[in-house]
Amino acid sequence: MDRDNLDWMLRYVDVETFAELLAHQKVLHKFTESDRLSFFETLHNWFHRVTEATGTIDRFFSIGGYTVRLSFATQNMADKLTQAISHLEVLPTEQPSLTIHLWDNVSTATRLPGLLPAFMRLFHWYWHEYLDPRQNVKPLCSDRFQMHFNVGPNIFSTLDQQRNIGLYWIADTGELPYWERGSPLQTLLNWWTSSQNRQYVHAAAVGTSSGGVLLTAKGGSGKSTSALACLNSDLIYASDDYCLVSTDPVPYVYSLYNTAKLKGAKDLERFPELAPLVSNSDRLDEEKALIFLKEHFLEKIVMGFPLKAILVPKITGELDTRISKATPILALKSLAPSTLFQLSGTGQSALKMMSSLVKRIPCYTLELGTEITQIPPVILNLLNTVNKF
Repeated sequence: MDRDNLDWMLRYVDVETFAELLAHQKVLHKFTESDRLSFFETLHNWFHRVTEATGTIDRFFSIGGYTVRLSFATQNMADKLTQAISHLEVLPTEQPSLTIHLWDNVSTATRLPGLLPAFMRLFHWYWHEYLDPRQNVKPLCSDRFQMHFNVGPNIFSTLDQQRNIGLYWIADTGELPYWERGSPLQTLLNWWTSSQNRQYVHAAAVGTSSGGVLLTAKGGSGKSTSALACLNSDLIYASDDYCLVSTDPVPYVYSLYNTAKLKGAKDLERFPELAPLVSNSDRLDEEKALIFLKEHFLEKIVMGFPLKAILVPKITGELDTRISKATPILALKSLAPSTLFQLSGTGQSALKMMSSLVKRIPCYTLELGTEITQIPPVILNLLNTVNKF
């Protein structure tokens, strides 16, 4: 399609028709690396055009030991997407390791330029053709570029790994789902931290300043319950859901989100003292309960600590909580599947790092009893033992 015809189409043909045309002509299947760069740059330049008059709201955070700048077009978006990482905020720097630009159409009273609205519609309508099981846009991904379209909220995320620039767009910040507020920018951060030898894992982490434990298990196994039980103990808290781990020079866990997620009435019954702290109590019929712990347990939330052990929670139904020795294979089976399934872009490198981690530190089964108050002292006793070595 030549330039003159394209300009005519952009002026007179609606987005839906153009999306159909793009699908029919298999335009995305013909994309080269140069086309991917043009796609990225069109979005990148548009963000700067949108914010040219009003400026940006820039916030800086320590993610896995690196400084990340989040550059927002509006304060509303900044407020919604930084609550969960506010405990990681640091002073501004002129040379952040990663910069992510974030905006939406509604708050900025704009729309995406040129063909981009049609492409977004294409990803939405023909997801089965263009998106892989993790919702990565297959024709747009390469060694340099990662691009992802989250169907439903229709969030588009992309990363230029050569220049360490990320872009995050949603049509309306008002439609931001609760889980994105609870664990924001997961896709972009997972892509980038993987290249920095930091691995996103689906796990909880509690401990002391000398070191802590990684709690890993599939949903419903007591992982979050164990972490939240430690809030009213001598232990400190890094995560109850997602965190970053590294193995070089020593095993270490970095906090990501200060969000506690409770699944429903039963979880709130276990922790009745947390019920008044739920931020979305009016929507619990549709959403998990979210508590932003920095706002209520500031002294307990830390940015990270050395890892001394891995615990695999197991609900026993008995009264007492105990710890027994476990194999690295058991720990890996608890850690790897949920991590690999839930996170975009994970694969061989992620499995390699997790395999290395379970071999380098001792692994145990945390046999959970019905008396929740026993959990923290059992973990603390284990740490007092392993920290001696």
